[in-house]
Amino acid sequence: MVVSGDVKKISVKQNALAQALGVTPGRISQLVKDGVVVRDTESASVAVLLFERLKNYFQAAAKRTDTGIDINEERAKFERARRVLEEMKVAKAMRKVYDAKTVELFMTEELSTLRTQLLGLPSKLAPILEGKAKEEIYTVMTQEIEEKLAELSEYSPDLFDEEVEEDEASD
Repeated sequence: MVVSGDVKKISVKQNALAQALGVTPGRISQLVKDGVVVRDTESASVAVLLFERLKNYFQAAAKRTDTGIDINEERAKFERARRVLEEMKVAKAMRKVYDAKTVELFMTEELSTLRTQLLGLPSKLAPILEGKAKEEIYTVMTQEIEEKLAELSEYSPDLFDEEVEEDEASD
């Protein structure tokens, strides 16, 4: 088929477009209402502009994949996620954040040590406190417990570095 004249003014009947696209004429009418297919206002018959239909189709196809996902939106999500990962790498290098695995190992070790120390208090203090007054027993026990808790509260980022080095050596 040879087309002469203004390509933008080529129009086809809705039934012919429906048949060519493999859809019902009712679907073409719906696409006209949605603005995807543009009606030819200069034609006396029920016709649509083929050029406008193709232009709208390709503009929509450029924005969406076959699954209906907006490529630009997905690309923006990917870039956001990549930026967050890069920010996390920088924070990790600056020792502001640590892997959950590192924190878990550190906390498990620290709490295990505290548990052992607290369970050892009765055998350590029993001979010392034997025959002492209630107030003195309370004071000595409180002092020992606070001492153990103070050890636990002595946080330093360097403590995590030891865990990281040990973890990396085991990998």
